[in-house]
Amino acid sequence: MILVANFFKKSLLFFLFFLGACSSNNEILSISGQAFGTFYDIKFEESQHNIKEVNDEINNIFTSVNQCCSTYKSDSLVSFKRDNKNTDLFNEEVKNYFQEVVKISVKANKTVEGFILFDNYDYFNAVAKGYAVDIVSSKLKQLNIENFFINIGGEIRVEGMKNKNFWKIGIENPLSNQQGIYKPFKIKQSLSIATSGNYRNPGHIVGIGGNKIDQDVLSISVMDKKSTAYADAIATGLFALGKVDLIKNNIKDNSIPALLIFKGNEKLQSFESKQWKELLQ
Repeated sequence: MILVANFFKKSLLFFLFFLGACSSNNEILSISGQAFGTFYDIKFEESQHNIKEVNDEINNIFTSVNQCCSTYKSDSLVSFKRDNKNTDLFNEEVKNYFQEVVKISVKANKTVEGFILFDNYDYFNAVAKGYAVDIVSSKLKQLNIENFFINIGGEIRVEGMKNKNFWKIGIENPLSNQQGIYKPFKIKQSLSIATSGNYRNPGHIVGIGGNKIDQDVLSISVMDKKSTAYADAIATGLFALGKVDLIKNNIKDNSIPALLIFKGNEKLQSFESKQWKELLQ
């Protein structure tokens, strides 16, 4: 069963990923569909587990994350918390998911000061989608699948290689009149990549103090070696700073591996931190 739950406010369809050509040493299997109100695409090297078994495990994860973190489901744990209802009847797995998302959000807020990622739990899902990527990643490893690519609505986890070749991703040009790949990358180590932006869904991320995001700020991508959820939270928090200079300074001051795409002098420009470049070497 493919789960569809329109609870993630971040619309990241502008983040386009593609995979490079590879040899035919091992078959690459693919599972795709819709979950959390967006798309998912999971590719992995053939293993002793058949694709139905892997698909069932992934759908079970989607069910639990949805039950934990959907701000649109009235019977989810986060909705019960928001409405001050008793959460004792939720199972331990769902409760643990909730606590982990809170923990990651608090950690991110210490870096991106002044922006509450889940004020009244409205932005709880700013971390949950990335967290779902991490849960799927852990499950694939438990199944002894070492080489894989996970993309849930633009939040990415890459592990290993694709038949001895590096996995490749590309970031789409954020300007609607300039369709195509803005910048391609080879991922040479296990990494998580998350992106936040407003240009496909204007106004869905509110800035600090309720201020509007400057129109020159187009998108922010953040990398992390371990956690897609943390990268997701940092990207959202950086975007909410709302101004190019504020975002740049925060990236520099906190040594964040980040790529900022913005408009300057009516031209498309980008800023890549030192740490971003180092992770791609």
